[in-house]
Amino acid sequence: MFARLNVFTKITLLFVALLVLVLFLYTYSNRESVRVIEHEIQNNTMNHLSTFADSVESNIYQLSLYGMSIGQDSSIQEYQRPDYKDVPYERVKVGSAILEKMNLYNAASKWHSTITLYFPRLQKVISTDYYAYIPYEEDEFSKPLSKSWAYKHNQFVWYTTDPTTAIDTPGKSRLITKISFPVYHLTSMLDQNKLNNKGDPFMFHPEFGLISNTSGNGTLTAIQSKLKEMTLQGKGGFTTTLDRTEYYVSYIHSDSLGWYYVDYVPMQQILGPITNSRNLFYASIAVLIAMSVVVLYVLYRSVQLPLLQLVKGTNRLSTGDFSVRLHHSSRNEFSLLFARFNIMAQRIQELIENVYEEQLRRREATLKQLQSQINPHFLYNCLFYIKNMARMKNEKAVVAMALNLGEYYRYITRSENDQATIKEELTMVKNYLEIQALRLERMHFTIDVPDDMLHKTLPRLSLQPIVENAIIHGIEPRTEDGHINITGHHTDEMCTITVEDSGLGMTENQMQELVDNLNKPLDGNMGCGTWNVHQRLSFLYGEDAGLSYEHTPGGGVKVSITWYNNINE
Repeated sequence: MFARLNVFTKITLLFVALLVLVLFLYTYSNRESVRVIEHEIQNNTMNHLSTFADSVESNIYQLSLYGMSIGQDSSIQEYQRPDYKDVPYERVKVGSAILEKMNLYNAASKWHSTITLYFPRLQKVISTDYYAYIPYEEDEFSKPLSKSWAYKHNQFVWYTTDPTTAIDTPGKSRLITKISFPVYHLTSMLDQNKLNNKGDPFMFHPEFGLISNTSGNGTLTAIQSKLKEMTLQGKGGFTTTLDRTEYYVSYIHSDSLGWYYVDYVPMQQILGPITNSRNLFYASIAVLIAMSVVVLYVLYRSVQLPLLQLVKGTNRLSTGDFSVRLHHSSRNEFSLLFARFNIMAQRIQELIENVYEEQLRRREATLKQLQSQINPHFLYNCLFYIKNMARMKNEKAVVAMALNLGEYYRYITRSENDQATIKEELTMVKNYLEIQALRLERMHFTIDVPDDMLHKTLPRLSLQPIVENAIIHGIEPRTEDGHINITGHHTDEMCTITVEDSGLGMTENQMQELVDNLNKPLDGNMGCGTWNVHQRLSFLYGEDAGLSYEHTPGGGVKVSITWYNNINE
């Protein structure tokens, strides 16, 4: 199918295919690049968040470890000696030493925390919070303590007991250690992480909300709403769009605090150069397409249209329309080509017209020759018939033959007019049939043509060759009686005269060969009578006029002569 397309269409399709291939390859490459970068962004964000989470967990672990080991300190054991009950000074002295150790730990620790020691048996409290008086209250430890860090009043609190098995019944333990640190430690680490990694981390809890850095913005609130809608796992990430900006959000669950470390990155901020490059490429492609359309349009107007016009003109010329002329307004190579084509078409038309004129003259000369020729056998037979009838003293038959023979030869030898009325043609045919009927007593004929057709005209000697063939090839070869029927009918456009015989007839192959010979050039093996009639009718009235053959129900042949009615009106 591609081979049937013209050159311009092939070039256009190839250009479109190349453009589609380039777009497909670039789009695929761009998507792969974006996918790889997005994967790297996600990994990088998760790694930074993991580093931050590990740093926070490390500090919390140190606090938890100190809370668990402080009960093993010898000063704590000494502070709980029963004999100090009667020596308050010694217990105060030991308590001061314990407080000094706790302050030293706070001084060495990265986070400043508040450490409070509760002694249920002594109902004493030692705390590093100098500005608060903390009394021992039994109701405070009547319920089991939380085994993990708890969030209360903008600080995280963690309890441990000695022994550790007394966490569910803290009132029966020897020592309850309470360690707390304020939220601003986490805020400071969030600020430091944002400064170093250019992220915007925060901490989230479904119940308590979020803990952000000091420069937190409204985006955190929107992300917090998304987090509340989702079922979060221990670690993961997701992509969300806020205010037409796409973000990648990663989170890690803190097993110690029960909160989530969260960080987000605006994808478009990192993918901006790639997006700008993609948009620039697509804009360049759009400009290229627009320029290509203009170029293709110019080529179509300047090359394709003239070529199509030239092809159509050549096709019309090949079908016999030699009046075709091409017109081209532009002054280029095609204007010269069109001018040469018009000169060629004009010369061909002149040659064809000359050939047609010569053919017409030749056909008319043949007709004149037919009109002037006397069939020797037909004339000899008629003269022998007259001789025989004279010997038999049949004066009536001699007179009839002589009169009909004279009228017949007077008509066929007239050459002053090429056209004759149907009435004149039928009179001549009737004379011919009368002659043949006198010779062949077994032949009969009927003529049934409407009166309103008798004034119609057709070329002279159009009926006689048909009737002659019906007698010679149809009636004479048979020994039985034969009949020839001549009828006519007409419409507003066409006239038809039919010659039907009951003669020997023809086979299908013979009839098809006869029909094929009507449109072939005349040669020595063909009879020129019916061929001449068909050619004259086709030349004068068009391709639809001429002779047609068909079989009759009785086995003979039916010949129809058809021509246009309005030619001579």
